[in-house]
Amino acid sequence: MAPVWLVAAVLASAPQSDAGVAPEARCAPAALEQVETGRKIQREKGEGGADEAIASYRAALEADPSCAPARWELGWSHQVKGEWDAAVAAWDALRKSAPDYPELDRQYEVAQRRREQAASLAALPDPGKLPAVALNPSEGEPITFAAVGDVHMGTAWPPERAVLPPDGGADLFEAVAPALQDADVTFGNLETVLADSGDSAKCGPKSTKCFAFRAPTAYAKVLRSVGFDVMSIANNHAGDFGPEGRKATIAALDHAGILHSGPIGDIASFAAKGRRVALVAFSTGADVYRVQELDTARRLVADLSRRHDLVVVSFHAGAEGTEAQRVPKGREVFYGEDRGEVRKLAHLVVDAGADLVLGHGPHVLRGAELYRGRLVLYSMGNFSSWQTFGLAGPKGISALFKATLAPNGVALSLEAQPLFLEEPGRPRPDPEKRAIELLRRLSKQDFGEPLLDEAGQWRRKEGRTKARAAAP
Repeated sequence: MAPVWLVAAVLASAPQSDAGVAPEARCAPAALEQVETGRKIQREKGEGGADEAIASYRAALEADPSCAPARWELGWSHQVKGEWDAAVAAWDALRKSAPDYPELDRQYEVAQRRREQAASLAALPDPGKLPAVALNPSEGEPITFAAVGDVHMGTAWPPERAVLPPDGGADLFEAVAPALQDADVTFGNLETVLADSGDSAKCGPKSTKCFAFRAPTAYAKVLRSVGFDVMSIANNHAGDFGPEGRKATIAALDHAGILHSGPIGDIASFAAKGRRVALVAFSTGADVYRVQELDTARRLVADLSRRHDLVVVSFHAGAEGTEAQRVPKGREVFYGEDRGEVRKLAHLVVDAGADLVLGHGPHVLRGAELYRGRLVLYSMGNFSSWQTFGLAGPKGISALFKATLAPNGVALSLEAQPLFLEEPGRPRPDPEKRAIELLRRLSKQDFGEPLLDEAGQWRRKEGRTKARAAAP
């Protein structure tokens, strides 16, 4: 079954062809009537109307086999059902009969990519009964991860309203760079596209307030110079500038030497302290490992755990803003979008073999918990900005987290270094230490204990924990 985000794509417009004649004008009236019926069904019933819409489009083709809009809409409705082979087949036929059909070349490439992605997800092995989660630390040298939340650096688009930090962002992270560099591995969620050109189809031509972010590719070198080793590019802004923006971001990070996880198949796999580490990022939306698809998450993390010593899971999920500081039990919906069940996801991936779970997306801090000896940070808040988001109240309170793990992934310690975002978005150490009090309160409210002490630290107590098997 296809995700909800795809249903809206069915409502494709019918632009003029290169010859200046609308494709609908070339259909027999009886066929065009069936096409409009299918569109209405799909628009009104969404995913639940896909079968009815497909029947209407097929009826249109029976009435007029040359009716190109029927094949176009047929491909969309098959995508809504997650039937990627059928969608590509419909558009293969359209390419033969109407190769100049508006938008066909671009959307055909997308459909092919998603068919390949669906095949790769279907090929993930079923782990069967999961092995027991180790609850006691193994001997050996520990590994330290530094982690922060949403990284913004202003936006260069549209050019007439560009807002970027001075000097190419060179001093944006100056106050926190030593802390970022004081770890074996440093992570952040890069919630912007890195590209030097391109427009976003996300915003209308007259929009004066649109959240589409694009920063210069040179900023990747700034991120590397201040200490970032690996970043999530799976979030609701990574696709703001389409496939080309994604490609440009990946190329910029690769050139700077920053590892990344974002699109399906893009998993950071690297060595640290003599161990193999995998980092995989989940999010909502298209072309990513989706937070809603729990069986995929279980299979993927279990597979990575078999091939790596440590697995880190990043997720971009949950509602946003001041009212979203609590971690609810159950699914979150924000502006009508399914934003996942983050508690269920976090516990599932730990049971499957994840050793550290790093959440972001709400743009505020959320509580943290220790689950089966593994640390789960449900939201690390905003880390940097530059006139991109409002920073009032809890949205301007942040932290840099340092988690130390034993070689087998059992958590040994956690430290939250309190930060605040100085207007227009520079991260700085917070002498008032507001993040610590906030984290302690939220963790106690949602998970029964504050986890951190009043200094913002947690350390594992000596002694062994009675082992228990992971859930199947």
